[in-house]
Amino acid sequence: MLFSGFITLAALAVAPVRGALTYKGVDWSSVVVEEKAGRSYKTTAGQTQALESILKGSGVNTVRQRVWVNPSDGNYNLAYNLQIAKRAKAAGLGVYLDLHYSDTWADPAHQTIPAGWPTDIDNLSWKLYNYTLDVSNQFASAGITPTIMSIGNEIRGGLLWPTGKYDQLYNIARLLNSAAYGIKDSNLSPKPKIMIHLDNGWDWATQQWFYTSVLEQGPLAASDFDMMGVSFYPF
Repeated sequence: MLFSGFITLAALAVAPVRGALTYKGVDWSSVVVEEKAGRSYKTTAGQTQALESILKGSGVNTVRQRVWVNPSDGNYNLAYNLQIAKRAKAAGLGVYLDLHYSDTWADPAHQTIPAGWPTDIDNLSWKLYNYTLDVSNQFASAGITPTIMSIGNEIRGGLLWPTGKYDQLYNIARLLNSAAYGIKDSNLSPKPKIMIHLDNGWDWATQQWFYTSVLEQGPLAASDFDMMGVSFYPF
């Protein structure tokens, strides 16, 4: 599927989009899961090829990959994502990492702290910083610099519940600041664009409430991130 749309902070305005798209992307997170299930991919001409080759040949320039901390079956963990990111790089594709900060799906209804992580804000913030730093440094060691890294997935209601739930705005700000600096302090060079990603992209009032409320708390500054990402499902 197409990955979520996003806009830069500088371009946050109600205005028509002009010019060519910078990112033309597809979420291909499940490619290895599908391949292990026996599925293969063909061009419109009927030629079997690796999915990354088909994507590149069709005009895609960036793939989105969801990252889970410690999933029970290993799918979508860091090692899995390094494996497919190497394939993407070899095909000439950029990589956008979507850090869920959970062992499974994170979305507006689920933002579960990974098993074994602390729950008090001091230790959770420190754990989040170090986890993000480790992910970043492992990608740097593999010679892959993501173009974008999203610090959380659809976090309109907060992240890492219950510590960072929507009614704990200071905690949300502190956690996002810690996550951002896990990227900023890493060995990645150049640094990826750091994205905060909410759902309900059609609802400006919700977007405005989130950013205004969280930035008022202090720990998170507008300079800590580069992009405001949205999920937009008009259907």
